[in-house]
Amino acid sequence: MRILLINPDDYTDRLRWMESQFSELGLTFERIPACKPDELSEDRIRQIHATCESGMVRKPIEIAANISHKRCWKIIADGDDPYVCVFEDDVHLSPDAAKFLATSSWIPDGAELIKIETFNFEVAYFYKQPIAALDRTLFRLKGFHPGSAGYIISKAAARRLLDETRSDYGGMSYLLFGPKPARGADLRTFQLYPALCIQDMRIAGDKNPKLASVLGHNDVVNNPFEVQLLKQKAKERQARTKRSWSHMRREIKLRIARITEPPTRTDVIPFS
Repeated sequence: MRILLINPDDYTDRLRWMESQFSELGLTFERIPACKPDELSEDRIRQIHATCESGMVRKPIEIAANISHKRCWKIIADGDDPYVCVFEDDVHLSPDAAKFLATSSWIPDGAELIKIETFNFEVAYFYKQPIAALDRTLFRLKGFHPGSAGYIISKAAARRLLDETRSDYGGMSYLLFGPKPARGADLRTFQLYPALCIQDMRIAGDKNPKLASVLGHNDVVNNPFEVQLLKQKAKERQARTKRSWSHMRREIKLRIARITEPPTRTDVIPFS
């Protein structure tokens, strides 16, 4: 399976760290130069803030991270591989990651996005719909699982996200694995259990100072102000449409879904 690694030009320590891990696993990868905040002019940042669909004022580092992942999606969408793995450069890889990353034959038909990372964060998933994945298990994700440091995405899903997020420079973690209105919420998304990778900032014990996260935990999870703003926007949309027939039909569908939806479990996804 093709592997893309997002890495800034001057982050040579991180590149060596990832090269060492991939070499031990017998895997090859392609380095994708990350967009850096200083590449974005003030005019470009103002333009993004003026047109961004999320309505949030993003930090330059968040915008750069968004652009970096979209660079990977463009490569995937224009390529021939049905599935491609995307990594950020500050992760620890499982000792047996090679058998999952060397081939996509274990991925079930219809899967569009597979999170192979854990954020050591409680997440909801449909536990009564397990799918065997070699010696691990795939579960459909139900709730928001932060982090975008390791995932497998299909060619079709990369094209779809690329097309649908041209004016969305929101946090990549939320965009991929957040609930609606996040674009990734409409994809058929799975969690690999246990996970194959974890960011250094989330691993237990001593941290590698050379792998310190640029964004940090609070930026990845989304800060309380942003969550509150999203809720407020949702309430405003609801107020505008609450009397429409289309809104009533959506409400009926949601209520039926709550009754018929398979049971979920909330758990911290382990790493091994």
